[in-house]
Amino acid sequence: MKLDQLVDELSAFLLAQNSTKPFVFGISGGQGAGKSTLCRALDKKLAEQGKTTLTLSLDDFYLSQAARQKLADDIHPLCATRGVPGTHDVARLADVLSKLDGIGAATPLAVPRFSKSHDDRLDDVMVSARPDFVLLEGWCVGGHEKCIERTAQNDWETMHDGDAIWKGWSQEAARAYQPIWDKCNAMMLLRQEDFEAVIDSRWLQEQGNAAESGVWQFADRAAVAEFCAHYQSWTLGIWKDLTPRADFVIGRTPSYDYYSMRG
Repeated sequence: MKLDQLVDELSAFLLAQNSTKPFVFGISGGQGAGKSTLCRALDKKLAEQGKTTLTLSLDDFYLSQAARQKLADDIHPLCATRGVPGTHDVARLADVLSKLDGIGAATPLAVPRFSKSHDDRLDDVMVSARPDFVLLEGWCVGGHEKCIERTAQNDWETMHDGDAIWKGWSQEAARAYQPIWDKCNAMMLLRQEDFEAVIDSRWLQEQGNAAESGVWQFADRAAVAEFCAHYQSWTLGIWKDLTPRADFVIGRTPSYDYYSMRG
């Protein structure tokens, strides 16, 4: 099916919900899977029905570059690279979600923003309306410590983290995310066909980011592949874990066709 058909299906599900609080819909998927595009389309579709949405991207809650460098100095050099559990401001995200439950329509709420091209935080933006739906999207939404093994699962991890110091730190850090995932009233997994497709998608995303910002973080696909290696075990583990338990499991082809992975 095409994107508009997927959006029709998801919006029908969301509109059928009866909640006195903002309904939180978790959208999990690897880099470049199309989460942001889907959220924009869902926002537009739901607005046509008189409903308001707020998209919260997990990426916007990354720790600052300085904070991650401090982790790198104190724990392991790999902590400087944003991405894995442990590199997000989980307390800030929990605070935003908690306040969304209680704010009125005109009460301003500060929400963080992050620039991938600059690899650092931007100024907060203000949200002034209490949404009907919160779309919480991110590459590791729903991920928990048992999604990965503590020991190295590929050659890259063996080379860069042979003693599993970084990986063990990230695995333990994932425990703090569970209360966030528990706030999701429903969950969706949007995934590419394999991890090579994740790298391809992230490389396309990088080109788009650079066109918008004028800043290149990665020079070529090989550099993107090195970056994505930080995520590989987590990505594959989350796919395996969420496939049987998410409310929706949707595959995405390289040509951006979508299909249910539950037959």
